[in-house]
Amino acid sequence: MEKNKFIIQCGIGLSLVMCSALGHAQIEGQYFAHKDWEVACDNTGTCRVAGYQAEQQSSIISVLLQRVAGAQSKLSARVKIDATALDGVQSALQFYKDGKPQSWININPKTGEGVLDASQTEQLLTALQGTKPVLWGSGKQRWQLSVDGASAVLLRMDDFQRRIGTNSATLRKGKTASDQVLKAQEMPKVNIQHYQKGMQSRYSVHSKTAKQLYVQLKKQVKASDCPLIFEQNFMEGDRVIAYPINEQNLLLEIPCWRAAYNYGNGYWLMDRQLKQVKQLVTVSANSFSEGQIFANQRGRGIADCNSTTEWAWNGSRFVLSYRARTVQCKGFIGGAWALPTWVTTVQQGL
Repeated sequence: MEKNKFIIQCGIGLSLVMCSALGHAQIEGQYFAHKDWEVACDNTGTCRVAGYQAEQQSSIISVLLQRVAGAQSKLSARVKIDATALDGVQSALQFYKDGKPQSWININPKTGEGVLDASQTEQLLTALQGTKPVLWGSGKQRWQLSVDGASAVLLRMDDFQRRIGTNSATLRKGKTASDQVLKAQEMPKVNIQHYQKGMQSRYSVHSKTAKQLYVQLKKQVKASDCPLIFEQNFMEGDRVIAYPINEQNLLLEIPCWRAAYNYGNGYWLMDRQLKQVKQLVTVSANSFSEGQIFANQRGRGIADCNSTTEWAWNGSRFVLSYRARTVQCKGFIGGAWALPTWVTTVQQGL
């Protein structure tokens, strides 16, 4: 099965940022988790750091620290609690520092989310460098944000954005000017062009056409990646679906695998005669619509985490258009935040 991989393309041993600096290559996204914290940095240079309550804590809370690349960028912060715990709670949270109540953060009662101002963000950053959980409260209810792992992921963010030792570092500030930190890159654009929506064709997974296709497709994948076309242990409702892309191409969708909480379809770009495989896009997606392929896989934890990947037709092939993952849901169904490592702007073209 396809797994999210965050790799450095210019060689093992060089950091992601060094690759960008030395080869003027596009920034490659990166994900890192340590204890109760995780960080995801995307291909524009923006990093998002998320922290949660410790495992043994039942009161669900998370914060998101976000910073774009560039010398003048500032750190922003948001807090979120489980909205179902808001019954009878004021629509604000009070931040505590060293056990003493500080300022209030307004909370949206529907989402459980609030935005910290610049002063509160600095207070939070200082508290995260301590050894005790960061306390939040409203009425008689209390939430404890873990600090375990915070320094590690904040340092990873600074390393990614080339800030360590500079005057703009989140941690380990220095006197070096920030003019050489990682610069923000423009979000890539994917233009869905030369796409002509048409009537899809559906085949029985046991039909002659389907079995002929399996012979071709087995050459493209391993049995462990798409076991269903090797074993042909399909379910009654399974179908082979061909989606027209344009006059020359179609997209083939075939069930590849099933697990306890997920399933994955394979998507192959082929000619309209089903004779030539032009591209294997993925074996772990779920749907196709309007020139885009979507994958949404759940992970198992205290709640269901999501791993999301999307591809878009650019006129000649399907290209990666979005990738995000959340590993530490910590009670937030689907995850508290979107933590992308690859982002683009998708536009409908001609």
